[in-house]
Amino acid sequence: MYKLALIIAFFLAPFIMKSQTDYSPGFEAGSPQQMNELLFLKGKWEIALKWTNDVTQPKEKWIPAGNSKSEFLDFYKGTFIHEKSLGFPLAGEGHESFIHWSYNSIFSYDRFNKTYRYVAFDNIMGLADIYEGDFIEEKLILTNAKTTTYNNQGTDGCNQKNRLTLTPISEHHFEITWESIDESNLNMKDIHGSDWNFVIHMTYKREGK
Repeated sequence: MYKLALIIAFFLAPFIMKSQTDYSPGFEAGSPQQMNELLFLKGKWEIALKWTNDVTQPKEKWIPAGNSKSEFLDFYKGTFIHEKSLGFPLAGEGHESFIHWSYNSIFSYDRFNKTYRYVAFDNIMGLADIYEGDFIEEKLILTNAKTTTYNNQGTDGCNQKNRLTLTPISEHHFEITWESIDESNLNMKDIHGSDWNFVIHMTYKREGK
């Protein structure tokens, strides 16, 4: 009788395990609903870069700082959005044989921590830079203020943190503004109220539109 029970258990085990295994407990498997907000990014884009030392001036008066290109692809039916960018053109003959500061990036949504996550990895620093944030007044604002990543481009080589603000304009147009701050000047109790410094403004227009 004991042997018969073992034999029955052996053959039933795969079916029991299958019925008890739920890989998405409490949520629908696949792409988080929040990623629908970023699906418009898919496609090829032309980028115009501008710089200014006075952000109170109209953007039309800001100084052109070159052009670039990007392509956004989605993976796993919109679960991730991948940007492959030509990046920022480097002045003169470039830097140590690099003509562009190129980067790839991944947008995702962490349903467990309830935050958008952005990871950028580039060809010069070789850094996988991790950002987190959310939509605030229809703008996606992401920073590495609370993550462990930073760079050494701050004052006198100190640690520097960065902020990215993505502003949707239309189906064929959006903008990204990059800002930076010395880590020592960052107010962790009021991250967005800290004294961020303007770095570059990027206007994305869909290719062919």
